[in-house]
Amino acid sequence: MSNSLPAPSPASPPSHLPGPAPPNATPPRFRPRGMAIYHATEKDCVDPEGGAQECTICLEDFEEGEVLARMECLCKFHRRCVRGWWTSQPGCEGECPTHKLSE
Repeated sequence: MSNSLPAPSPASPPSHLPGPAPPNATPPRFRPRGMAIYHATEKDCVDPEGGAQECTICLEDFEEGEVLARMECLCKFHRRCVRGWWTSQPGCEGECPTHKLSE
């Protein structure tokens, strides 16, 4: 009795892989691993000393209700700012601007 499994048929892709996308499918939206999108609360708008907290890309203060992106490293930015930074910095998609620039 053999303990090996039969080889998959070369004509059919493994069942755990997605098939080809339909021709009219929209490309997936880019969302880097480790980035959370959320709406700012009062707590997001104040630094530990009680002062206003700002986006380090546009230097504007965060305001309640704005859409923010929190990176895996816990840095926060306006979502529009970090996405714009990625567009202007080819090869840096998904990286934290603060940590990338300090390398």
